[in-house]
Amino acid sequence: MSDKDKPDYIDIPDTGLFFVALGGVGEIGMNFYLYACDGSFLAVDCGIGFAGDGLPGIDMLLPDPSYCEKIASRLKGLVITHAHEDHIGAVSLFWPLLRCPVYVSGFAAEMLETRLDEAGLLGRVPVNIFQEGDALDLDPFEVETVSINHSIPEASSLLIKTKYGNVFHTGDWRFDEEPVVGNPINYNIFKNLKKEKILALVGDSTNVFVEEDIPSESAVRSALTDLFSRYQGKRLIVTCFASNVGRIESIAQAAEKNGRQVCLLGRSLWRVEGAGRAAGYFKGINVFLTPEEAAEYNPADILYLCTGCQGEPRAALSNISYGTGAVKPVKGDAVIFSSRVIPGNEQAIANIQNRFIAKEIDVITVKDALVHVSGHSGRKDMIKLYHYLKPDMVVPVHGEMAHLYEHADLAASCGIKETVIIKDGDVLRLDIRPATIIGQVETGVLARDRKKILPLNANVLKQRRRMIDEGTVVATVVLDKNGLVVGNIQFSTMGLIEQDDPIIREMDESIKQAIMQLSEKQRFDDKIVIDTLKFCVRKVVMRTHGRRPLVDTHLVRI
Repeated sequence: MSDKDKPDYIDIPDTGLFFVALGGVGEIGMNFYLYACDGSFLAVDCGIGFAGDGLPGIDMLLPDPSYCEKIASRLKGLVITHAHEDHIGAVSLFWPLLRCPVYVSGFAAEMLETRLDEAGLLGRVPVNIFQEGDALDLDPFEVETVSINHSIPEASSLLIKTKYGNVFHTGDWRFDEEPVVGNPINYNIFKNLKKEKILALVGDSTNVFVEEDIPSESAVRSALTDLFSRYQGKRLIVTCFASNVGRIESIAQAAEKNGRQVCLLGRSLWRVEGAGRAAGYFKGINVFLTPEEAAEYNPADILYLCTGCQGEPRAALSNISYGTGAVKPVKGDAVIFSSRVIPGNEQAIANIQNRFIAKEIDVITVKDALVHVSGHSGRKDMIKLYHYLKPDMVVPVHGEMAHLYEHADLAASCGIKETVIIKDGDVLRLDIRPATIIGQVETGVLARDRKKILPLNANVLKQRRRMIDEGTVVATVVLDKNGLVVGNIQFSTMGLIEQDDPIIREMDESIKQAIMQLSEKQRFDDKIVIDTLKFCVRKVVMRTHGRRPLVDTHLVRI
């Protein structure tokens, strides 16, 4: 984007109540939100997104925190609603810029500790642990934490109180009357919140299209117990989201009821296991086995719980599917996907499943049995929440545009007077009627490329995608004192042309003729010669292969 195409960014005024999403609107993931009240700021969540196949080599996506650099001195705190990576995963990367206190639950603190240690920030970040129901005095904000059910322990919604009115920030949530971890939902808490006169509800939109009831996590545990019993004497491999402590407990309990011990495969599962036990979870669950310990048992007496439910190429499940992992399943064994498919991962997951199916290994998904339930509310619970809280307005977040608009329609059907659709960077003024988008602040998406953080439109990423899609040609050309080609041009082609392909000779002849047709002055202008080389290569390859490769040149003059 050129400077003239950039929007005119604003500074959020020092008077009034404002909301801005720096990430998490128009996408699922990268949740990063700011509230502003009379010149002071409150951050809620600081998460990552996951890159798809279109971004080769990229570990994760990040919201652009540039605007936070401007207001960091006025940032009262960062409150984390729960410990999923799309809400907490960027804290260790962005805290050196934010420099504010961080408020988390006990379990989230355990999960965050590892990340801070890896970043060399352990002991430097002021981490404050809150209990459910605590009130945080972050003047001019008072933030009450409201316990809610989700697929991870200790999730909280936030009641953010200001002199202009109260905002209810749902975070990720659902109502679960029989959770495996945490307490059953207390509906009275939400009924009583109506007295707080909610000015605005900023709400999760993930499952707005789900019409049916979402079963309790305890129903999954019962279903898994029955399912495991059908595979006596067979290897059982189960994959789930590593952060889903409740599901890990369900799987472990179901395995133990079927006489199996659980072996964990994958670093992230061991990280969650350590954080969970430190925070008081997995009580009564047998100690999990390492792969080395599991090797001493009959494989039919083990349940292998592994990472990779989203088709991650380097995860444990992918290795097993290729036959290179710690487990070697055979015909009649079973692989169970106790997870949902995150949009964008369909093909990667299907590839793994097909590799198992080709070996006559049973593959079981949520289409076959109750092996997964969502941690997000469906339409029925959303309607119930609006009935309890009766907010004046709703601001849908945490969803793609289709989710946001459907959420707004649902809220309107529940009698909500005002709904506002925003996009990342929009500054929404909440203390006036109607709520108004008054401008934008700088935002965007960054990509983490191993140890580097790059803009999503960085040339290096464009070149990488082009190399994969179109191939690469490197031409080494030696020119004599007259600017003419000496000998044969040396070509190195990757992912495009075999070295003995006749096209190599055709590119050589095309370049030599083109250089001969240049004037003497042009032959001694390196830029003109290089542009000529690239044009000739692309023209030949386009005609013969229908591709426009990335072309690099080595020009040598003697």
